[in-house]
Amino acid sequence: MNTKHYDRYEIVYIVAFWTTTSFLSAWLNAESVIDDHQRANLATQSWEIYTWEFSSHLVSLLLIPLVIWLNRCFPLTTQRLGRAISIHIVISVFYSLMHVIGMVLIRKIVYLSMNSSYDFGNWGAELIYEYRKDGYAYAELILILYCYSFIISRLRGEAKMISEGEDAKETESTRRILVKKIGKEFILKTEDIDWIEAAGNYMNLHSKDRIYPLRETMANLERKLDPNLFARIHRSTMVNIDKIRQIEPLDSGDFQLELSDGKTLKLSRRYRESIKKAL
Repeated sequence: MNTKHYDRYEIVYIVAFWTTTSFLSAWLNAESVIDDHQRANLATQSWEIYTWEFSSHLVSLLLIPLVIWLNRCFPLTTQRLGRAISIHIVISVFYSLMHVIGMVLIRKIVYLSMNSSYDFGNWGAELIYEYRKDGYAYAELILILYCYSFIISRLRGEAKMISEGEDAKETESTRRILVKKIGKEFILKTEDIDWIEAAGNYMNLHSKDRIYPLRETMANLERKLDPNLFARIHRSTMVNIDKIRQIEPLDSGDFQLELSDGKTLKLSRRYRESIKKAL
């Protein structure tokens, strides 16, 4: 797999995947319902069934970015897992409510344009019915997100501190990181890391044109890395001091770092003095 190409166009591929699967699912479901109604001799027009299915899938599609963001805010990790599950159960209720309101609104608009009217039925009973389906759909979506995260981390190469599980002194700085990819493992020297950014439960280690996710917090990683080599430049960013080419002031009062490879990073005013001392 060409991970460099995929990394560059990841958002495009993700959007294309969800859009394509949503469209195909809506179309196949609509065709199945139309066939069932014809077999039962029900006087339901095809445009109504297509409206039901596509309105539901369209709203679900639009809610995916929100679910991804909420999952990053409340990840399902071994730490406080029960609390995270409880939060996601509550989120699934609101997810279902937004899904129902959105699809009903779309259906009413379409029916109105067809000189007809749409009746959702008894809201209390229908909301319970819809949540039974949306709850499963939400759980499946979360499962897909975690499966994707696991697979892509193995393809890109997931990093792990070598000192973990070893008799390393607490005061010693980490100098080497183990990277595990499908079919191979290799050592990444910390001096070869250009910069580091926080991404949910992970810290993305940028080395040349590669990104290696490391399951760690910013505070712990900052403590483990050599302070003479790495410095914080933002609440979610660290940089290899040796990779800094120049610093330029911005009109906002912040600063911009340019690295040796041409990459530019924002330097917050809060960390300006610490960078000056480190340089």
